[in-house]
Amino acid sequence: MTNPATMNGAPMERIEEKLDRIDQRLDDIEKNLAVNNTLLEYHIKRTDMLEEEVKPLKGHVLKAQGVLVFIGVLSTLVAVAVSVLNIIKVQ
Repeated sequence: MTNPATMNGAPMERIEEKLDRIDQRLDDIEKNLAVNNTLLEYHIKRTDMLEEEVKPLKGHVLKAQGVLVFIGVLSTLVAVAVSVLNIIKVQ
C-alpha cells in the first residue's frame, strides 16, 4: 500500500513551501523583536538619566511655589490691613 502523500509529490511540496515561508516570517519577527528590545533598553536608560536630572528641578520648583504662595498670602493680608485702616480713618 502506498502513502497518499508520496503518491503525488505536489501537495507535500506545497506544504513544505508554506512551512518554509512561515519559518522565514518567524525569523523576520525574531529579528525585529531583537531590534525593538535593544531600542527599548536604550530608551529606558535615557529616560532614567533624564529623570535623575529633573529631580533637583522638582525641589527648586516646590520652593519657588512656596515662596510665591507666601507672597500672595502676605499681599492679601497687607491689602486687608490697608483697607481696614482706610475704613477706620474715614469714620
